Amino acid sequence: MEANASLVASAVLLLWQTCLNSQLTSYTMATISSYFGVPGSRSPDSDRVILAPTHISPRPNDADVLIEPDEFKLNGKQYVRHSAVAKSQKHTKKRTSVVWHYGEDIQLKHDQTRRFWYCYLCERQQRQQGLPISGKGNSTALDHLESKHQIDRETGEHKHLKSHPSQPSIVDFNSVSTLVFKRRFDEFKELLIRWIVYCHIAFFQIENLYFRELLFYVFPGLATLIPKARLVIRRWILEAFEARKERLRQEMQVAHSNISISFDIWTSPNYQAILGCVAHFINRSGKRRTAVLALRELVGEYSGENMAEVLLHIFDDYGIKGRIGYFMADNASSNDSCIDLVLQALYPNMSRKHRVRRRLRCLGHIVNLCAQAFIMGKGATKTCKDLDSAYREGDYARIRELWKKRGAIGRLHNIVRYIRASPQRRQFFRSIEVGGDLAAFDRLESTRWNSYFLSIGRALNVKERIQLFCNQYEPPQSDRDVLDQRLTPRQWDELGHLHDQFETFYEATLMDEIHFARRKFEQLAEDALRRRGPNRQDKQNEYDDYNWLAVAVEVAWQKCEKYYNKADESPAYYAAISLNPSLKNQWYHQVWNGNDDKRAWIQAVVGAVKEHWAEEYKGKFADGEPVPPNVFKALEPKEKSFTSVRNHKRLKLRHVDPQSDPVLSSADHYDEFITTDVIGLNDDEELDPIQYWNERYYLKTDLARMALDVLALPPMSDECERLFSSAKLLLVDHRSRL
Repeated sequence: MEANASLVASAVLLLWQTCLNSQLTSYTMATISSYFGVPGSRSPDSDRVILAPTHISPRPNDADVLIEPDEFKLNGKQYVRHSAVAKSQKHTKKRTSVVWHYGEDIQLKHDQTRRFWYCYLCERQQRQQGLPISGKGNSTALDHLESKHQIDRETGEHKHLKSHPSQPSIVDFNSVSTLVFKRRFDEFKELLIRWIVYCHIAFFQIENLYFRELLFYVFPGLATLIPKARLVIRRWILEAFEARKERLRQEMQVAHSNISISFDIWTSPNYQAILGCVAHFINRSGKRRTAVLALRELVGEYSGENMAEVLLHIFDDYGIKGRIGYFMADNASSNDSCIDLVLQALYPNMSRKHRVRRRLRCLGHIVNLCAQAFIMGKGATKTCKDLDSAYREGDYARIRELWKKRGAIGRLHNIVRYIRASPQRRQFFRSIEVGGDLAAFDRLESTRWNSYFLSIGRALNVKERIQLFCNQYEPPQSDRDVLDQRLTPRQWDELGHLHDQFETFYEATLMDEIHFARRKFEQLAEDALRRRGPNRQDKQNEYDDYNWLAVAVEVAWQKCEKYYNKADESPAYYAAISLNPSLKNQWYHQVWNGNDDKRAWIQAVVGAVKEHWAEEYKGKFADGEPVPPNVFKALEPKEKSFTSVRNHKRLKLRHVDPQSDPVLSSADHYDEFITTDVIGLNDDEELDPIQYWNERYYLKTDLARMALDVLALPPMSDECERLFSSAKLLLVDHRSRL
């Protein structure tokens, strides 16, 4: 039972992720009657006939249906079409009334004195025929068309379609059997599933009396169509999940890039270990795709072996074991061993060096580690673990002591947490009508990368209120030590300085540029070291505070430097620059030429990218790829297509070696590309490198594959975090068994 519940929960979450940017898709499903057994409104003693023309009633593939018969049974009586027994009408006045567009005359077989008007729309919608008397005016038939079918009696147009052609009217839905609703039932079903999945609606809500009354009030016909049991919704969701999964499987198997993977581990509120797996690739249309592959329970420890086993099962399920490219994950050592084991299983002949190349590190996690080191100083990892342990155990005295050692930011944390911990203290704080709202700096979340920056910023906005609270509030004797640790003016200045420096981390997560963070750390270290220089020796207390800050800066810079250097383990980062037609290798010369140490990096990076090309791509994909007949036409000069790229990436430089020949007939595709000029861009132009290489996929497949492989990569594994956030919203208290 728990396994089934887990499967449903996974399907709901995966369907939620894969539906985010998709439009409704139409696919053939069983008819309404096959789902619900809805009986038709046709009388049992009537023939199944179609008299209407094809533009009103399409012909079904059903041998039991009589198509335009001259004689038929209706409600137990035998009728004949008036057109079959009447004299030729070619010399009489042509009928132009609206009623003859939507119906015709019929008469009883044995009583030809009276004629009746037969409605095509009622036939199409399988309604009971009203059969108003014909021959003495058309007002009754016109009234029928207007009231039952919303047809304008003057123009013959559908009243609702004149203003909203895409929406059926409420009147159309009053009958279960209306053609409009039958034709749109699949879409309605898809919308219902999407609402349940997107909004984390419990399946049993379909049985909720108030929900059903609301729907039936708007559309009474839904009474016999909406499922009465939650198990039907469960089945629908699983069917929709399997259908989407199959489409995703097919899309990945014909993708224009390898399938790169980001993954992470999460402990759910009901204490289950869950592995989330997300795929990143460029599809055949040249779109960067991000798709959730699975949420799977991890049995046993968080070890590389256990995670590798789950990932391999997922890849086998989707049939992509031979298409796996890079892996993006945080810096846990278990992830290193997991990736190595997976690659050994997928590619037994791959060397250790090449396996290391496939392992990429989440920028957001690196920034978070640097932020932790900056705020905690030496032993940041241990301090964070101690804090997490104290929070879980509810040991608030220990929490205060740990934060007290962190200088000004520790004092701020303890004061704000003290205010927020009591309704009475919150009320007292609100009564101080100065500044803005209470700062939300409650606890440090290791997965909330910008919590330090945002929380200090909010505290600075309510600085006066915090100061007044500390001066005016009378705490009990046991709590006096908290307010005794109030912030001094110098410490408020330190918080302002910290906030300015934390903006480095904030910008780094937004820009996805770790080299930017490294340069900012260098500036920050120089600034902090100046603060403890000889000119400040006469202010010993202030020196002590800024000495702590200088140590924190140094620790954070070392952490950043550690992972910055690890970028050399994989050429993927540099290949994404070298294969950007507006950057190429000239980017390195522009950024690194100003520093002697960095200038030496250029040749190493350029060589690493070319080696990667020669060993893993050159000649590997050029054969066997069909060239579409219109590819040459598509590559003719045309207006450029541009998308968002950072301003600092724009280059209009020529190649650094003007002596080289831009046309190298004997060179391979990589040399031909890298030795030609970068694409010059105007200030208002930005090039989309993915589209550039996708257009050249069939001409230079091997080089295009290399480019698209690295351009498909995410800078972070944050999609897993979003997936876990959604899962947490799903697992509320009354769903603890999922």
